[in-house]
This record gives sequence, C-alpha cells and structure tokens, in this order.
Amino acid sequence: MDWAAAAYRARRQIGARKRTFPEDRSLALIDVFAERGTMTAAELRQHGPADVVATILGHVTTAVHGKGHVPTRNGWYRRDETGTAYVIDAGFAVAWKGARACEGPPIAGAHR
Repeated sequence: MDWAAAAYRARRQIGARKRTFPEDRSLALIDVFAERGTMTAAELRQHGPADVVATILGHVTTAVHGKGHVPTRNGWYRRDETGTAYVIDAGFAVAWKGARACEGPPIAGAHR
C-alpha cells in the first residue's frame, strides 16, 4: 500500500466539500489518532458522538480503500487483538503526520 498517496487522498476527501462536521474537527480526530497510534471507542467519542466519529472514519476509509469496502486486514486502521481499542496502521500514521506537516500552519480566514 502506498500510504503517502492514501494519506493525501484522505486529506483531500476530508476537505473536498461542505461536510456536516467542520473540517478542523475531522482533522483533529485523525491527527490525534495518528499521534497516539491507538484509541478506545471512548477516546474517539471525545471528538464527537459515535455517528460523527463513524462518519469521519468512514470518509478516510473511502479515500484509502474505496467506497463500500471496510478494511479488516491491512487497512488504515483496525481493532486491536482484544477488540477494545482501534489501532491505526503505523505506515498510514507516519504518512498522515508528514502530509499534515507539509500543510503548514492554517492562515486565518483561508480555506484549504
């Protein structure tokens, strides 16, 4: 998997069009997930209700793996062995953080 290309597609997917959830909220969730490497459902819900989190993760999944495909193996994220937490693929996390670092700081009033 070309994780750099996947991260680029995911970033573009999040910012592609007007979403129900603010872009910065979606980015913050993926940023924290990439930084931590693993998150419980409760930690994910700190970024919004379960349906919001599922939608944000779904946008990334669609960008990375295609529409209607939920990755179970070799996906950008998965459940851990105990089923109590979610684990982001290390390659995707590195690519995501790198892509976000290249964006630079946000400019007030500018849209990406």
